[in-house]
Amino acid sequence: MSALLIDIGNTRLKWAWCTALEADPTVARPWQFDGAIAHEAPEAASDFGQTVEAWRALASAGAQVPSVWIANVAGEGAAARATALVTQAFGDAAALEWVRTAAVFQAPLQAPYGDLINGYREPTQLGVDRWVGAIGAHRRYPDETLLLVTAGTATTLDIVSAHADAAGPHAARFEGGLILPGLALMLGSLARNTAQLPSLEGVDAAAAARVALGADNTHDAIAAGCLAAQTGAIAQTWRALAARGPVRCVVSGGARHALAGALAMPYELHDNLVLLGLHAIALQA
Repeated sequence: MSALLIDIGNTRLKWAWCTALEADPTVARPWQFDGAIAHEAPEAASDFGQTVEAWRALASAGAQVPSVWIANVAGEGAAARATALVTQAFGDAAALEWVRTAAVFQAPLQAPYGDLINGYREPTQLGVDRWVGAIGAHRRYPDETLLLVTAGTATTLDIVSAHADAAGPHAARFEGGLILPGLALMLGSLARNTAQLPSLEGVDAAAAARVALGADNTHDAIAAGCLAAQTGAIAQTWRALAARGPVRCVVSGGARHALAGALAMPYELHDNLVLLGLHAIALQA
């Protein structure tokens, strides 16, 4: 059975197409095709049309309409656009599954990973993107404590600890985390709200990471400062977790390369943990 996975973020709609759902949890990208559309880019209408055509072609090649799994944090307008895209591609033949945050993700019997417990004070208040991303990471890295860094419109740092209480030998717990303005949001805020500072258009965050102590111009000083604020929060959280035992840092999101290039601790990159989590959820349907 093919599946279409859709991650609707604050800035872009990201999608992945699985020709057949792959059960192997060690596969980092268990999809064959993927893409992204910016919500408000000048070329958005053209991108929407190309995406519809791509989905139709993929469905025709597999001779079946996919199951559609969606995580949405961008509100009703974005949900309506996604629904319209799916309807244009497949008519009413596709059933849309809107994923919600839950108190627990129950792993199937005999799975090499266990349940994931939602440790938020009010579990339903946890953003669905953070929850689904944690599900994907836990399935990929069972029995490990994880620091999940998602560098998007916001930068989120989420903690998944292995062996949650008495919930089973492979269980884990989403402990919570931190939410910061994303790197681009930090840079843009300074540009909009400080009259004497230069425009930050074209800032090279990767170059800012190479500033050793202090930049010798205002443009680079702003970029390096914003990057240091992001990586400093990651480093502080990493040290606190590492004091408890081994921890794996996984960095994803659109700004992942800029942040990762400035990190001192070991890390792994992943394209999109939310899509990985949607894949894990679709497998159990």
